[in-house]
Amino acid sequence: MVGSKYQQPAVVTPTGFSDNANADTVALVKWFELFKDTALQSLIKTTLSNNKDLLTAASRVEEARLQTDIIRINQYPSFGYQVQAGGGTAGTSALKVGAGLNSGLLSALGVLNWEIDLWGKLRRATASAQAQFLAIDENRNAFRVSLVAQTASLYFLLRDLDNRLLIAQRTLASRKESTKIISERFDKGYIAELDKFQAIQQEAQAAALIPNIQRQIAQTENALNVLMSRNPGPISRGQNIFDQILPPDIPAGLPSQLLQRRPDIRATEKTLQAQFERIGIAQASMYPSFSLTGILGFASPQLNTLISDGFVANGFGGITGPIFQFNQNKKRVEVEKVRTTQMQLQYEQTVLSAFADVNNALVSSKTYAEEYDKRKIQADAGRKALELSNARYNYGYTSYLEVLTQENSLFDAELQESLLLQQRLNAIVSLYKALGGGWN
Repeated sequence: MVGSKYQQPAVVTPTGFSDNANADTVALVKWFELFKDTALQSLIKTTLSNNKDLLTAASRVEEARLQTDIIRINQYPSFGYQVQAGGGTAGTSALKVGAGLNSGLLSALGVLNWEIDLWGKLRRATASAQAQFLAIDENRNAFRVSLVAQTASLYFLLRDLDNRLLIAQRTLASRKESTKIISERFDKGYIAELDKFQAIQQEAQAAALIPNIQRQIAQTENALNVLMSRNPGPISRGQNIFDQILPPDIPAGLPSQLLQRRPDIRATEKTLQAQFERIGIAQASMYPSFSLTGILGFASPQLNTLISDGFVANGFGGITGPIFQFNQNKKRVEVEKVRTTQMQLQYEQTVLSAFADVNNALVSSKTYAEEYDKRKIQADAGRKALELSNARYNYGYTSYLEVLTQENSLFDAELQESLLLQQRLNAIVSLYKALGGGWN
């Protein structure tokens, strides 16, 4: 074959990931082993089975496989047949110029055509199609990873919203009771009217958050149903957000291993290979093409002589090639080389982005865990502080303003605690996605 052989491009990889990430990948597990919540496992399985976009991607993979077979078969001889029957009448003058037939015509022929792939043009086309097929397949795999991550992220968001709704409802019930008590005290003249209005404000603040969260819950459930290709409806829940089992430290592996693990990198590399093979196709087009044509069968003006003396066996060899086309073929080669350079740059950019994704995910996983621990301390302290403030207020040692301050502080701390736990779980999902998804 003319042209050079494809080699996977070399890229500069970092020596390691940030935060001294564990390079041992033995502990990497499948997606379904990462998420212990059976409800979430069911959602993921349903999504992978029913998602319309994923089914479309699978159909594209099958289409690409069939197209590859079609291109590969071009390397082999093609066999066909030709059957004719008819006749006509033509005058002497018409026959002199080949304008007609003054007899009958019966023919039954087998036809063979074969282009000899001397320069590798057809083999290059097959290699390009095969690489493109693998790229499409890897893109499907990358989409599967994204779907799993998106489903898990939406589920953790849903469980966080469920928890925030409980916090808001619990806070509203507590503030309604406070408003009732304070209103009774005001009616008896024990406290100022300002305390009553402040209590009403606090109650309304908690009440207003409930429909906001309910709206977000409905939107999140609808998003999950769309992923699963289902009509709008409730989503089954499993463990609450605080009972989700967090995996141990996730090993990131070596940066060089990421090139084999991430399907988007593999897809881009296969697309580059497919484009590289097109250089060889363009180069082979500059050389002569050799073809063989064979005809075997019977032909006769009459049916009764078709077999007896109408045998036909012809063979032809042909050669075609360019002579002078004002460098058009050379320009085609240069175009394919420029396109290959573009694809290589895209591949290198994909690799750089992948390394950045892993580093960002590692940092996020670590820092969200640290931030959540602090928020948990804040929420625990807030509950104790509110309890003390209520006692101080009830015995007349402080104003209602102190109670309001502690209530607002606790309400915000509990909401932030729930939100940070959801973000911590999603950071784990993002890290697994950045590392390439599910493994064997």
